[in-house]
Amino acid sequence: MNLTTIGDLSQSYMLRQRQTHLTSETARLQTELTTGRVADTRSHLRGDYAHLGDIERSLSMQQGYGFAIAESETLTTAMQTALGAVQAVTSDLSTGLVLAGQGGSTIAVTTASFDAEQAFTALVSHLNTRAAGRSLFAGAAYGSAALAPPEDMLTALRGVLSGEVTLTGVQAALDTWFDSGGGFEADGYEGDTEDGTPLQLSEDLRLGLSLRADDQVFRDALKATAKAALAADVSLGFADDLRESMVISAGTELIALQPDLTGVIAGLGIVQSRIEDSKVRNEAAGLALEMSRNTLLSADQYEAATRFELVQTQIETLYAVTVRASRMSLLDYMR
Repeated sequence: MNLTTIGDLSQSYMLRQRQTHLTSETARLQTELTTGRVADTRSHLRGDYAHLGDIERSLSMQQGYGFAIAESETLTTAMQTALGAVQAVTSDLSTGLVLAGQGGSTIAVTTASFDAEQAFTALVSHLNTRAAGRSLFAGAAYGSAALAPPEDMLTALRGVLSGEVTLTGVQAALDTWFDSGGGFEADGYEGDTEDGTPLQLSEDLRLGLSLRADDQVFRDALKATAKAALAADVSLGFADDLRESMVISAGTELIALQPDLTGVIAGLGIVQSRIEDSKVRNEAAGLALEMSRNTLLSADQYEAATRFELVQTQIETLYAVTVRASRMSLLDYMR
């Protein structure tokens, strides 16, 4: 009879190798029990990563859409706040201008004109609002202010209105400066005449924010406010009756402008609702993809628990055998 023997060193190596394998298997099973996902993706999928790859790519795209949606939410919220402030400033100013002009008081007209100058500065500030590192109303010129400093524009308008003695002349000069091809486009608006790059919110939806400070509604608001602001300007030396007419005219124009501003705000609100819809759809699609990935990579908890118990028993048996083997010797046997 042939006997095959294993030397002490070989036996020790074999036991250590077996222990390493069982320890590794224990760690793998612990991972599957705690996470609910397979630890060895390759073996689980039998090397076919096509479906998993599609899911991962779709999740990556959904994540990109999520970033674009979050950015668009930030931008439109800031724009809505700025537009609300523009309407509040013009609305509050309009009534005061009309009342001051109709009162026939030089002091009231002068005070109203000063208020209009402050309002003009506020309008420029609101239209120069920045959010998420970009200018909101400057079109594609993200890094540029939409409008020149208010005092620079008022200085330019002083030169334009100098020498005018009638409301018709004042109005014509202001119209020329604020109309297409006038001084406003050269010295007032500092943004780009092209809209910014649309944001890709989903596979089939690109959202462009096309509000710019050179839109007609904002030109009209700035023009009316500037007219009232310069009515009592000492350097222009307008007669009292012209000052009153300018203030009343400006107030009337601002009152008539309110529906247009409301329409702009409402239009932006519609855009915000589309962003919200895109957010909901994107989150739902992402959740569905996550569930598909979890289903594809889910581990059988019952099988993993059963296997874990078996491996633990094998480890305990291995330890017992190792201890018994370490105590065996010929001398102990002969005794």
